[in-house]
Amino acid sequence: MKILIKNQKLDRALPLMLTPCWTEAENVQASVRLSWQENRLFVAFSVCEPQLRRMVQEHNQRVWEDSCVEVFLKREDSDEYINVECSASGSLLIAKGSQRSGRKPFDHSVVESVPVKITILENNNKQSRWKAELELDLIMLTILKEEESLPEISLFGNCYCCGDLLDEPHYLCASEIGTLNPDFHTPEYFVPLEFA
Repeated sequence: MKILIKNQKLDRALPLMLTPCWTEAENVQASVRLSWQENRLFVAFSVCEPQLRRMVQEHNQRVWEDSCVEVFLKREDSDEYINVECSASGSLLIAKGSQRSGRKPFDHSVVESVPVKITILENNNKQSRWKAELELDLIMLTILKEEESLPEISLFGNCYCCGDLLDEPHYLCASEIGTLNPDFHTPEYFVPLEFA
Protein backbone atom coordinates (compact mmCIF):
# COMPACT_ATOMS: atom_id res chain seq x y z
CA MET A 1 0.00 0.00 0.00
CA LYS A 2 1.03 3.60 -0.60
CA ILE A 3 -0.77 6.86 0.14
CA LEU A 4 -1.10 9.27 -2.79
CA ILE A 5 -1.11 12.96 -1.81
CA LYS A 6 -1.91 15.49 -4.53
CA ASN A 7 -0.97 19.15 -4.83
CA GLN A 8 -4.53 20.49 -4.65
CA LYS A 9 -6.98 22.17 -2.32
CA LEU A 10 -7.67 20.00 0.72
CA ASP A 11 -11.44 19.95 0.13
CA ARG A 12 -10.80 18.27 -3.24
CA ALA A 13 -8.78 15.40 -1.74
CA LEU A 14 -10.52 12.04 -1.50
CA PRO A 15 -10.99 10.73 2.05
CA LEU A 16 -8.90 7.75 3.14
CA MET A 17 -10.83 5.52 5.56
CA LEU A 18 -9.09 4.46 8.76
CA THR A 19 -9.73 0.85 9.77
CA PRO A 20 -9.79 -0.72 13.26
CA CYS A 21 -6.62 -2.37 14.57
CA TRP A 22 -6.31 -4.65 17.62
CA THR A 23 -9.87 -4.09 18.92
CA GLU A 24 -13.31 -3.74 17.46
CA ALA A 25 -14.24 -0.10 17.07
CA GLU A 26 -17.99 -0.36 17.38
CA ASN A 27 -19.82 2.74 16.15
CA VAL A 28 -16.51 4.46 15.33
CA GLN A 29 -15.70 5.81 11.88
CA ALA A 30 -12.75 7.96 10.91
CA SER A 31 -11.19 9.21 7.69
CA VAL A 32 -8.37 11.54 6.68
CA ARG A 33 -7.84 13.79 3.68
CA LEU A 34 -4.32 14.89 2.71
CA SER A 35 -2.95 17.48 0.31
CA TRP A 36 0.23 19.50 -0.09
CA GLN A 37 1.47 22.84 -1.38
CA GLU A 38 5.14 23.86 -1.41
CA ASN A 39 6.59 22.77 1.97
CA ARG A 40 3.25 22.25 3.72
CA LEU A 41 1.18 19.15 4.37
CA PHE A 42 -2.53 19.75 4.95
CA VAL A 43 -4.36 17.12 7.00
CA ALA A 44 -8.10 16.91 7.72
CA PHE A 45 -9.56 14.17 9.92
CA SER A 46 -13.28 13.42 10.28
CA VAL A 47 -14.30 11.32 13.28
CA CYS A 48 -17.60 9.82 14.44
CA GLU A 49 -17.46 8.03 17.80
CA PRO A 50 -19.80 7.31 20.74
CA GLN A 51 -17.87 9.45 23.23
CA LEU A 52 -16.00 12.74 22.95
CA ARG A 53 -13.17 13.25 25.44
CA ARG A 54 -11.36 16.63 25.54
CA MET A 55 -9.53 16.74 28.86
CA VAL A 56 -6.00 17.75 27.77
CA GLN A 57 -5.74 21.55 27.72
CA GLU A 58 -1.97 22.05 27.24
CA HIS A 59 0.40 21.18 24.41
CA ASN A 60 2.82 18.22 24.62
CA GLN A 61 0.68 16.39 27.18
CA ARG A 62 -1.09 12.99 27.04
CA VAL A 63 -3.38 13.83 24.11
CA TRP A 64 -3.70 10.16 23.06
CA GLU A 65 -5.89 9.58 26.13
CA ASP A 66 -8.49 11.98 24.67
CA SER A 67 -10.41 11.64 21.43
CA CYS A 68 -7.30 11.94 19.29
CA VAL A 69 -6.05 11.89 15.69
CA GLU A 70 -2.42 11.48 14.68
CA VAL A 71 -0.05 11.61 11.72
CA PHE A 72 3.45 10.09 11.82
CA LEU A 73 6.09 10.98 9.20
CA LYS A 74 9.58 9.65 8.46
CA ARG A 75 12.19 10.34 5.80
CA GLU A 76 13.59 7.22 4.15
CA ASP A 77 17.14 8.44 4.86
CA SER A 78 16.55 8.98 8.61
CA ASP A 79 16.12 6.70 11.61
CA GLU A 80 13.98 9.33 13.33
CA TYR A 81 10.32 10.10 12.70
CA ILE A 82 7.94 12.76 13.96
CA ASN A 83 4.56 12.21 15.57
CA VAL A 84 1.92 14.93 15.42
CA GLU A 85 -0.99 14.08 17.74
CA CYS A 86 -4.10 16.24 18.16
CA SER A 87 -6.76 16.05 20.86
CA ALA A 88 -10.34 17.09 20.13
CA SER A 89 -9.54 19.92 22.56
CA GLY A 90 -7.08 21.34 20.02
CA SER A 91 -4.05 20.49 22.16
CA LEU A 92 -1.09 19.07 20.21
CA LEU A 93 1.78 16.74 20.99
CA ILE A 94 4.69 16.90 18.53
CA ALA A 95 7.86 14.92 19.13
CA LYS A 96 10.81 13.37 17.31
CA GLY A 97 12.88 10.23 17.87
CA SER A 98 13.75 6.80 16.52
CA GLN A 99 11.42 4.78 18.77
CA ARG A 100 8.60 5.12 21.31
CA SER A 101 10.92 5.77 24.26
CA GLY A 102 13.24 8.76 24.52
CA ARG A 103 11.25 10.99 22.18
CA LYS A 104 12.12 14.69 22.18
CA PRO A 105 9.13 17.05 22.23
CA PHE A 106 9.26 20.10 19.98
CA ASP A 107 9.45 23.48 21.74
CA HIS A 108 6.14 25.04 22.73
CA SER A 109 6.85 27.94 20.36
CA VAL A 110 6.92 25.49 17.43
CA VAL A 111 3.84 23.57 18.58
CA GLU A 112 1.84 26.77 19.17
CA SER A 113 2.66 27.98 15.66
CA VAL A 114 0.96 24.97 14.00
CA PRO A 115 -2.46 26.03 12.67
CA VAL A 116 -5.19 23.75 14.09
CA LYS A 117 -8.93 23.98 13.62
CA ILE A 118 -11.27 21.76 15.64
CA THR A 119 -14.96 21.64 14.68
CA ILE A 120 -17.46 19.83 16.92
CA LEU A 121 -20.38 18.90 14.67
CA GLU A 122 -22.37 16.83 17.17
CA ASN A 123 -21.94 15.78 20.79
CA ASN A 124 -24.62 13.97 22.78
CA ASN A 125 -25.03 10.84 24.91
CA LYS A 126 -25.03 8.54 21.87
CA GLN A 127 -22.65 10.02 19.34
CA SER A 128 -20.06 12.67 18.65
CA ARG A 129 -18.86 13.93 15.30
CA TRP A 130 -15.83 16.19 15.02
CA LYS A 131 -13.16 17.35 12.61
CA ALA A 132 -9.52 18.31 13.03
CA GLU A 133 -7.64 20.29 10.38
CA LEU A 134 -3.88 20.81 10.63
CA GLU A 135 -1.34 22.63 8.48
CA LEU A 136 2.14 21.16 8.92
CA ASP A 137 5.19 23.15 7.86
CA LEU A 138 7.54 20.27 7.04
CA ILE A 139 10.65 22.46 7.08
CA MET A 140 9.85 23.67 10.59
CA LEU A 141 9.18 20.06 11.63
CA THR A 142 12.61 19.02 10.21
CA ILE A 143 11.15 16.61 7.65
CA LEU A 144 12.03 18.76 4.66
CA LYS A 145 15.17 20.81 3.98
CA GLU A 146 14.97 24.37 2.63
CA GLU A 147 16.20 23.44 -0.85
CA GLU A 148 13.99 20.34 -1.23
CA SER A 149 10.51 19.85 -2.63
CA LEU A 150 8.17 17.09 -1.50
CA PRO A 151 8.08 15.13 -4.79
CA GLU A 152 11.90 14.85 -4.64
CA ILE A 153 12.15 12.99 -1.33
CA SER A 154 10.98 9.60 -0.07
CA LEU A 155 8.63 9.93 2.87
CA PHE A 156 6.85 7.22 4.81
CA GLY A 157 4.05 7.52 7.33
CA ASN A 158 0.70 6.52 8.72
CA CYS A 159 -2.42 8.20 10.10
CA TYR A 160 -4.35 7.17 13.19
CA CYS A 161 -7.37 7.76 15.39
CA CYS A 162 -7.47 6.66 19.03
CA GLY A 163 -8.73 7.36 22.54
CA ASP A 164 -6.95 5.38 25.24
CA LEU A 165 -9.12 6.59 28.13
CA LEU A 166 -12.48 6.48 26.41
CA ASP A 167 -15.07 4.13 27.94
CA GLU A 168 -14.41 1.87 24.95
CA PRO A 169 -10.85 2.54 23.72
CA HIS A 170 -10.32 2.23 19.97
CA TYR A 171 -7.40 2.33 17.55
CA LEU A 172 -7.80 2.99 13.83
CA CYS A 173 -5.06 3.16 11.17
CA ALA A 174 -4.76 4.19 7.53
CA SER A 175 -2.35 1.29 7.00
CA GLU A 176 -2.53 -1.88 9.07
CA ILE A 177 -0.02 -2.53 11.86
CA GLY A 178 1.00 -6.14 12.55
CA THR A 179 1.83 -5.99 16.28
CA LEU A 180 0.03 -7.99 18.97
CA ASN A 181 -0.70 -4.97 21.17
CA PRO A 182 -1.70 -1.41 20.24
CA ASP A 183 1.40 0.54 19.19
CA PHE A 184 1.44 3.36 16.63
CA HIS A 185 5.20 3.83 17.13
CA THR A 186 6.04 1.20 14.53
CA PRO A 187 7.98 2.82 11.66
CA GLU A 188 8.47 -0.63 10.12
CA TYR A 189 4.74 -0.47 9.25
CA PHE A 190 4.80 3.04 7.78
CA VAL A 191 3.87 3.11 4.10
CA PRO A 192 5.25 5.24 1.24
CA LEU A 193 3.72 8.68 0.76
CA GLU A 194 3.66 9.67 -2.92
CA PHE A 195 3.44 13.40 -3.62
CA ALA A 196 1.98 14.13 -7.05
